[in-house]
Amino acid sequence: MRNLHRYTLVLLLVAGSVVAHAQNTLRGKWRGMEGNVPNVELTVEQNAGHATGTAVFYMLKKDHDDSAPHVEGQAAGPMENLNYQPEKMSFDMHRRDGSVVSFRVELTDANHAKLFRTSDDDGPAQGFDLARVD
Repeated sequence: MRNLHRYTLVLLLVAGSVVAHAQNTLRGKWRGMEGNVPNVELTVEQNAGHATGTAVFYMLKKDHDDSAPHVEGQAAGPMENLNYQPEKMSFDMHRRDGSVVSFRVELTDANHAKLFRTSDDDGPAQGFDLARVD
């Protein structure tokens, strides 16, 4: 009976460390919000050492200056030239007009990250806050 408790404890410790490792990577689904409205969703998967991802950017509109934003449309597509590391990644996306926009994502803690648009020369970027949703 004592060995059963020891094996159970070891199993729980191993399972906990696997979950903790998965949470300290960018794999999974991420969402950025503006108030109660999503402005971006990222999904990152890794299979057999190969990372893939998709991004959905929501077009937000306000009816007037003091109104809350609402989703007017969206642009979605695969992440291209995805350079994935567990705590940071970069990728490109094609716009409808054929131009390319580059982004960088950095993990800030197990459940939060920052999305930066790196193809602009507008000075230091603030980034968009992302939260893990799965």
